Formats: sequence, structure tokens, C-alpha cells
Amino acid sequence: MNLRYKKALVFVLAGVVYLVGQYFRGVWFNPSWPFPCQEIHSGSIVYCNAPYLDTLGWPLIALGQMLAIVAVVLLFANAVTFQKWLKFSAFYIPIAVVLDLLIYPIRFSPLTPVLTHSQGVYPFGWLYVLITFGIVFWSFISGSRRTG
Repeated sequence: MNLRYKKALVFVLAGVVYLVGQYFRGVWFNPSWPFPCQEIHSGSIVYCNAPYLDTLGWPLIALGQMLAIVAVVLLFANAVTFQKWLKFSAFYIPIAVVLDLLIYPIRFSPLTPVLTHSQGVYPFGWLYVLITFGIVFWSFISGSRRTG
């Protein structure tokens, strides 16, 4: 398969994950849009208890957006770098899922709300984006040193 098609598959995967997230967010089957926000007052902190707020949809939407950023970064990758990124992804994604399941739900201090599994997507996802950027950048820098 051509490298262009492999890179395009990452874009397609990002779009599919984003659309599946939109579906599971509940937009397509909830007739009351925008969602009603029932405020829960806890001291000076106000929480929004909207339906579908902590479902599978929001993490998939965030994951789709992060995959789109990764796909843009991968546009600058050559075939060797793309293979390195695939190997990295094969190890990182399962490890990140297991760590998310082990760490979350967590409360960082007594005054903060409990962070759920779906909110664990953000730190692991942004780390994935940064490491992907690092792989492509390092490959670019080391490749330019060899040719220059």
C-alpha cells in the first residue's frame, strides 16, 4: 500500500472516530437539543449534570480530534518514520488504555470533582500527540543531518 494511502487512512480513522463519538454523545437520538443543564450547587462550585455528559461520546470526540492532529503531523513523515510511529502506537495505545482504567476515577484534591475514565483520554491523548510530533521532528532533524 502506498504511503499516501496509509496517511489518508489515519485521517479517515480520525473522522470515523469523531462521528462515532458524536453518535454516542446522544445528539442524533435526543430530541431535546440543547441538553438541559441541571445545576448542582456544592458550595461555590457549580456542576452541570447534563445527560450524556460522561458517556462514550465525549472521549471519542476528543480522540478523533487528536487523531486528526496526529494525521496532520504525519503528513511530514517519510516511510521509515511512519513505520516507527506505527510500532510506537501499537505499544502506547494498549498501555494508555490500561493506565486509564487503573488510574481513573481519581480525585486530585478534596475540593475537586472526581475525574472519570472518559476524562483520562485527555492527558494520554495529548501525550500521544506530543510524542508523535517528537518522532516526526526527530526523524526530520536526524535525516537533515545525514544529508547535509
